[in-house]
Amino acid sequence: MSTTPPRHSSPPFKRPRLSSPSNSHSNRLTSSPLQPPRSSHTTTAGLNYPDRDRSPLRSQRPEYELAYTFKGHKGGVSSVKFSPDGKWIASCSADKTVKIWSAVTFTYEQTIQGHTAGINDVDWAPDSKVLASASDDKTIRLWDLQSGKQILVLTGHHNYVYSISFSPIGNTLASGSYDEALRVWDVRTGSCLRTLPAHSDPISGVHFNPDGTMIVSCSHDGLIRIWDTATGQCLKTLVEQDENAPVTGVRFSPNGKYLLAGTKDSAFRLWDYMRGKCLKTYLGHRNEKFSIFSTFVVGGGWVVGGSEDSDVFLWDVGTKEVVQTLVGHEDVVLGVSAHPKGGIIASCGLDGTMRVWIDKGKMRPRGRVKD
Repeated sequence: MSTTPPRHSSPPFKRPRLSSPSNSHSNRLTSSPLQPPRSSHTTTAGLNYPDRDRSPLRSQRPEYELAYTFKGHKGGVSSVKFSPDGKWIASCSADKTVKIWSAVTFTYEQTIQGHTAGINDVDWAPDSKVLASASDDKTIRLWDLQSGKQILVLTGHHNYVYSISFSPIGNTLASGSYDEALRVWDVRTGSCLRTLPAHSDPISGVHFNPDGTMIVSCSHDGLIRIWDTATGQCLKTLVEQDENAPVTGVRFSPNGKYLLAGTKDSAFRLWDYMRGKCLKTYLGHRNEKFSIFSTFVVGGGWVVGGSEDSDVFLWDVGTKEVVQTLVGHEDVVLGVSAHPKGGIIASCGLDGTMRVWIDKGKMRPRGRVKD
């Protein structure tokens, strides 16, 4: 069983930022016409209705309870992700390891090792058979889930690799680094297809849209940028007009129409990137020093995110109301992930644990602690 790690053992990008964000870029720049996503199918309740009071898909309030606490890591846990098929959970840590847990039996499966420094992020290939990890050792490594063996090492970044995202097809991977570059990789050959000097500060998040035609990146320079996957052209730059706070993470909504971004002014924001407009701001948590992730809860119409006060927050995506606060962690909550079929949330943080929360309306929580 691990002990709570000191803050200095967390990945470098999750430490307090020492420099101020750059303000050298103009507001909401558009360098080329931005095309709408190919598919408008909504997979998250209410996301077609920014004002949820008008939505016929209004959901009941969530009732998540702590079901499992996993204490296998020996350092701060940086990121946690459910596999696309919903069968596995991957967690990564400052202890240089990736651990795989069953999301069916909620048991430990295996530990993957190979990085020579702390790991900042993990992401699953669409088939749930391959896992990628990004590390302070400046590499990205691809792993075979069944054998736990390394498939490829992607090298080229000149500083810590902080964020990674598989394309929806799974043939390419995007990565963002402390070297301020966004890279796109061919995961079959390990070659770098494109390097974009994307930001003027370290990149804190990258994510593909649902059809793979666009990549979004964000940075501590306060900017969110959307890129054409095929050409590498910057399609749009978004920045909060009044604050321009460092952006700690960003992702497309499941229907591809919106962006969810976290910032170090203790806010998560929902953007309509086509119009360059911030639609909603979710408040109540604390985020001033660390990079904290957020995501959408499929089927519920919720946004979930971590906090520096050690809690996990859930907001109604339309009304912005805090609908539930999950209490259990003992230090900063860095990462959250929602099960692809709903009803289960995983969280992780500087207390060295990964915790699983289950909606008691869908499944019966058990409140067990596992090593």
